[in-house]
Amino acid sequence: MASFKASTEHAWVPVGLPWMGKRDEFLASIRANVRGFVKSSALYTEGYRKPGKYMSYRRGHGGPQIVVPPSMGPWIAAIPDDVLNAKDCTYDNVQFKYTVGHPEILANDMIDLLIKRELTRTTGTMNVEIIEEIDDSLESLFGADGQWRKVGVFDTLTRTVGRVSSRVFVGKELCRNMEYVMSASDFARAVSVSGYILHLFPKFMRPAISWFATMPNRRHSGIAMKHLQPLIAQRIIDMRAKAADPTYPWEEPEDFITWMVRESFKRDTDHETSVYHLSYRIVLLNFGGITTTSIMVVNAVLDIWSSHNAADVIVALREEAELVLKEHGEWSKAALAKLHRLDSAIRESARVSAIGGNALARRVKVDDFTLPNGLAVPKNSTIGVSMDGIHFDEEHYDRPTIYDPFRFSRPREETLASEKPRVNEDLVTTSVHWLPFSHGLHACPGRFFAANNVKMILAQLLLDYEIQPFATRPPECRHR
Repeated sequence: MASFKASTEHAWVPVGLPWMGKRDEFLASIRANVRGFVKSSALYTEGYRKPGKYMSYRRGHGGPQIVVPPSMGPWIAAIPDDVLNAKDCTYDNVQFKYTVGHPEILANDMIDLLIKRELTRTTGTMNVEIIEEIDDSLESLFGADGQWRKVGVFDTLTRTVGRVSSRVFVGKELCRNMEYVMSASDFARAVSVSGYILHLFPKFMRPAISWFATMPNRRHSGIAMKHLQPLIAQRIIDMRAKAADPTYPWEEPEDFITWMVRESFKRDTDHETSVYHLSYRIVLLNFGGITTTSIMVVNAVLDIWSSHNAADVIVALREEAELVLKEHGEWSKAALAKLHRLDSAIRESARVSAIGGNALARRVKVDDFTLPNGLAVPKNSTIGVSMDGIHFDEEHYDRPTIYDPFRFSRPREETLASEKPRVNEDLVTTSVHWLPFSHGLHACPGRFFAANNVKMILAQLLLDYEIQPFATRPPECRHR
């Protein structure tokens, strides 16, 4: 089975292109696949550092990818979806066909539209409500009695992120229902795990394997749907009643469900209007809204509190948070924009602890596709750049293996008051040299919401809690 999978993947790459991680040994292709699975970051970086940094690729759980030079990043980002498709790569990577199903929802534009139009527009306007959830969640997890506690970093912060995201997605009442919050978080995690499992098998076997691999997905989504469907059904009733009679005694909440139901009134297909399909859209929204944000928060906490000069870093971040909060009185959008040091510490954490080793992944959709160097690439190939290679390249970053929390804020702070900042690199600013949120047309549309929440969670941790530094790492250390 492994041999069949390895051999069929050769059809997706140009003949003669070297395989990163493949050696002259027994079962070379299979063992290269295993290395791609367990050492993907190292292989991406190895390919990046080859002479000329051109056209090497490796194999991992998701099949082969042609790794192109970082200079081709803008070129990739500018090519239309009908030639190089980003969404196909994302869906195939997580095996959405099996792990999620519902092609009628995945192919629909409603979630993307509402994220770009409504969620981005309202980011920063609901911070009072978000802080309420952060404070209540952290107090319930960490306590408020001044006693030291040992808590799991990932589990506790995932719970907090789940509540914070759900406050905006589904409103105050449901976001405090921990059965719902944990089912949403567990669903997001189960989708990723089942996607990995399915990639271990050839394509023809996945339909049979998927029923077993996705059992946790169905269980967790079922729990979430149990809570979502009555809420959305009632929201539809109330919104229709209010539209028909302005004196109807009900105030419309500002949350994703309201935006989604309002948009559904403009549509006419069952998968855009039914309670079931609208509810499942919220389940899918949690996959993107909770998983990556949780990982970013957790990595930032681990990087900040384990840095070689953690005590000094924490003092500097806390001083900044105290000054900004005193000036503004609350965590408004304007106040968060002044947390330059904290923003830099998170951005730097995302650089050294980025999720995945590649970026700008695109699926070739046409038969005759040629790269700028003249290399013909078969249809259904995947191309992209080495994010790890770029993030740890001395041409782009001074001493790139060091976690320098103020790398991005230092130029701003060193600028004289009469001058404009030398750079404008904050957490939501993407570039071909910083790719955790991708770049270009397909840069993550939810990054503004995620950055807003990550900064508020960390600011509250700094202001309200003493966290003992973790085992510190030496300064010259690659965190991944």
